[in-house]
Amino acid sequence: MSVFQRLLKYTHPHRKFFGLGLGFMTLTTVLETAIIPVLYTSLLFLVLGAESFASRGLSLRVGNYDVGVYLTQLIGTTDQMMLLIRISIIIVAITLIKCASVALQTYLMQKFSYRTALDLRQSLFSHVLKLSPAQFEKQRSGNLLTRMTWDVAVLQDSLGPPLAETIQAPLTITIALITMFAIAWKLTLAALIMAPLVAVIIAGMGRIIKKLVIAIQDKLGDLNGHLTELLSGIKVIQSFTLEDYEEKRVAKLNRMYYKQAMRQILVAETISPGIEFITTLGMVFGVVIGGVAVLRNAMLPTAFMFFLFQAQQASNKFTRLARMNQLREKVNGAGERIFELLDTVPTIKDVPDARPLPPVKGHVRFENLSFNYDDEEKTVLSNINFEASPGDVIALVGPSGAGKTTLVNLLPRFYNPTAGRILIDGQDLCSVTLLSLREQVGIVPQETLLFSGTIADNIRSGKLGATDAEVIEAARAANALEFIKSMPDGLDTVVGERGTRLSGGQRQRIAIARALLKNPRILVLDEATSALDTESEHLVQQALERLMQGRTTFVIAHRLSTIQYATRILVLDGGSIVEDGNHKELLAMGGLYSRLHEMQFHDREYKEPILAE
Repeated sequence: MSVFQRLLKYTHPHRKFFGLGLGFMTLTTVLETAIIPVLYTSLLFLVLGAESFASRGLSLRVGNYDVGVYLTQLIGTTDQMMLLIRISIIIVAITLIKCASVALQTYLMQKFSYRTALDLRQSLFSHVLKLSPAQFEKQRSGNLLTRMTWDVAVLQDSLGPPLAETIQAPLTITIALITMFAIAWKLTLAALIMAPLVAVIIAGMGRIIKKLVIAIQDKLGDLNGHLTELLSGIKVIQSFTLEDYEEKRVAKLNRMYYKQAMRQILVAETISPGIEFITTLGMVFGVVIGGVAVLRNAMLPTAFMFFLFQAQQASNKFTRLARMNQLREKVNGAGERIFELLDTVPTIKDVPDARPLPPVKGHVRFENLSFNYDDEEKTVLSNINFEASPGDVIALVGPSGAGKTTLVNLLPRFYNPTAGRILIDGQDLCSVTLLSLREQVGIVPQETLLFSGTIADNIRSGKLGATDAEVIEAARAANALEFIKSMPDGLDTVVGERGTRLSGGQRQRIAIARALLKNPRILVLDEATSALDTESEHLVQQALERLMQGRTTFVIAHRLSTIQYATRILVLDGGSIVEDGNHKELLAMGGLYSRLHEMQFHDREYKEPILAE
């Protein structure tokens, strides 16, 4: 199915705007192609004072009909002065109608294009939200952003007035050519001698432009992706004095985009003047032949003048056809990128017979679970087996890369197990709907992400529709209410992009309040206190203890001192559980946990005297 066929799905609901716009466009075309040229031709010859006008008013033959006679009869006089005045008034009136028609046509076509783009952009965003984290990891965010904004904007710009011109150009050319053939068919054939060459050039260059447009959008996606990374990592760039280095990298990407864009512009802007030159040659050829015919009295001057008006209209539209073909290929290029994204099948989705997960107690069981990423042969998790009961605190420890974060990411089904399964209250996670599962799993990550907006908005995202009283209670339980009250706008304080106006500890407590408001039965804490100072850690830890009460909790921690209270500690290494027990039992084993504990304890003893000096 072509890009244009697929676009019909999005244009169909707004066809009434297109239809009305098409109606006004047809009116405009008839007025400016047929009626106004007739009136201008008549006016011109009245001013020049053609001999026959004294007795007959006007003479303007088109085929077997004398349009001048009909116009004289319509106006109701053969007096040249009255004809001059009345035709002038008619021209002004019809031009006013034409201008109003153009304005309405443009407005309706713009509305058609903007409404279509609105639906298309929303479909893209809704689809992107369904993609799994693994699919986002394979795509640069800037590239996705370019497809949802710039590519859609290309379509939006193309479906408005340019689309009307695409339809209007052939209609105008058709009316003009019919009229020209009626006036002098031999002369028309002579004027069209260059038309086949024009058609070949338009078709050939259009294919080149399509390739260039796709290349431009790809380069823009690379540039946007890199700029997104730079803006999110500006502190790192400045702290490592990488400004010059990054400036050169951006300059290189910017230059590549510029060069690609200029190639497209060079091709596009060469076509139209070239087409204009070729059509002008054809028209001049026809004018010379027509002029000779007038000089030999083989053709009336009025007919020749009207012929020239029509030829000029056709010539202008031939030039626009070249631009319209460029536009069509732009739509093709942008549309291919958009539909490529829409055709991306989410790797994590509900199975056909998925059923909602009822409210759970929080009994979790991992059965012979293994996992590896699609593009990697290395096994990340291997043969994981354990259970967690409601109220248990399961701590996951181990060296970096052991698979701790991957393990907890399988709980909300950010990824699917490669083998084995996970059950909650006896229900296989892959057999229930994602929405019902994720509603019952809460996550407090190490790097808290807050959304632009107010503190209240961010807390309320845990439970949309929560009352102010519920938000305040969640903030109080998260040890966040005190610092919130100290802010000038309280809960209405704007946190800034990604919560940058708040400290790390404040952001973390907002995230805990958000999780408290959600009230999940299963909780995941991914190193929630590792990046905090002592005071913030104490406040956050208190809030976490309240949050964990009565829930099944999975805790990832590098600071072993924070998980001594855990019901059970699983030690992972190389993707497997190598030790299992509580704090005292694992220390007594003298294995990996004991060594990790000794290393941390030894580091603390070693550092304290240095800090004391």
